[in-house]
Amino acid sequence: MYKILEKIPHDFPIVEKPYDAMAKHMGISGKDLIATLKRFKAEGAVRRVAAVLYHRRAFYTHNAMVVWRAEDADIERAGRIMSSFPQVSHCYERDRGGYWNYNLFSMIHGRNLQDCTDVVKEISARTGIKDFQVFFSKREFKKISFSVHHG
Repeated sequence: MYKILEKIPHDFPIVEKPYDAMAKHMGISGKDLIATLKRFKAEGAVRRVAAVLYHRRAFYTHNAMVVWRAEDADIERAGRIMSSFPQVSHCYERDRGGYWNYNLFSMIHGRNLQDCTDVVKEISARTGIKDFQVFFSKREFKKISFSVHHG
């Protein structure tokens, strides 16, 4: 039963229906593969299936962290709008902490600074949020994983 997990490629096929393409090599239908993965998730065997965009490899060389001041009652709506943009890789709520007026953060990727600025303007127009700050990245440091060992 869990042999299906071994057959899922590390890199999803970049096609319109990746589950159908993977399932074909497994001898099952795309619907069966999706149903099986949902069952595995319900059983706890799979935590999640998600795509990871390595933005630098996709030629998105400019990044902007944007902090937004959204009304508390508007967080869900605004966050959904922001995260619907393909250029947005992260969108999350943070507490104001009593010293910071911004409670919604988004990470925007573009091929140049103007791309990022255009997305910020479009998000502002679609959400109606006018109070925001944009911070452009200068350079990216190597990302590393760490684990805590108890001894």
